[in-house]
Amino acid sequence: MTITYTKIINSMGCYAQIDGQTNVVFTIQWSLVGTEDSYTANVPCSTAVPYVAGDTFIPYADLTQDEVLAWIDQYTPAEQITALENQIVDNIAKQKEVTYPTLPWVPSPVST
Repeated sequence: MTITYTKIINSMGCYAQIDGQTNVVFTIQWSLVGTEDSYTANVPCSTAVPYVAGDTFIPYADLTQDEVLAWIDQYTPAEQITALENQIVDNIAKQKEVTYPTLPWVPSPVST
């Protein structure tokens, strides 16, 4: 089966005020979550968002999830995404090597 990856935005760090703009995003705290069957792993991530005076500015209150996810894709190097995905692959592989059998002193359910 294939691992499905999802980006989850946890928070955004903002400059209170810069160049007359308020709540200017400079960092995105997010997690990359990988799921395969019943296995899940996640890796915390951070992406810096550059601010350039004069560039198009979207007020914080008007930002959408899709816009912020696009920033993550734009400003996170492909090599970093690959490294994060590899961490998830390794984590899920380790999960598959572990079992949690019923404790030996707990009776098995009686089937009727």
